Amino acid sequence: MHEWAARVARDWPAFTVETRGGWRLGLADGVTKRANSALVLDPGADVAEVTAYYTGHGVRPCAQVWPGEEAVDARLAEHGYEVVEPTLVLARGLDERPAAEGASLITARPTPAWSALFGRTGVDARTAGTVTRILGQVGTAYGVAASGEGRGCAVLDGESVGICAMVTDPGARGKGVATGLLADLLRWAYDEGARSAYLCVVEGNEPALRLYGGAGFVPVSRYHNRVLG
Repeated sequence: MHEWAARVARDWPAFTVETRGGWRLGLADGVTKRANSALVLDPGADVAEVTAYYTGHGVRPCAQVWPGEEAVDARLAEHGYEVVEPTLVLARGLDERPAAEGASLITARPTPAWSALFGRTGVDARTAGTVTRILGQVGTAYGVAASGEGRGCAVLDGESVGICAMVTDPGARGKGVATGLLADLLRWAYDEGARSAYLCVVEGNEPALRLYGGAGFVPVSRYHNRVLG
């Protein structure tokens, strides 16, 4: 399995995982592709295994494809799997403590203010509950901007931290809310021992790419999803 694929799967974990037919098959109630997709373990793995598994669970079949998996990618395409959401993995070092920015509240559990941003950004209650369960399986810190208009998470894994679930209230976008929150999450992670950070962002999300690039993140890998059409 690709190194970054393993890390991303560990930090945004499925509820159940099965290994069979040369695939790692993750399932999390169909919420988010990242937790409901197949990762290839054997370059010769049969795509039919992916189709049968997810169809049998009532979930649209999906596979992640990483660099070096071009042969698998071609077979998925032959079986009618279409490319969805090409995604970049961005990373940066944390050799120094990031400067103070936004006085965000960072807690070990989701607060009402953190949860409230699901509804304010149009996420239904079922999806919100499943995302919260996914994050509850790992060492997650929950950050809320001082204004209450943005939230995000930091998943600590030894000396590395994954930044995820960054959301800004639509009415507050472009006001620096996410910039301050991101700095606060990175500072929290540094104080907890992290010396590197990474995140995943959809390739076409220009506002997010500007935010993360301004915070020192650079591309280190990429993947795309193949979803059965």
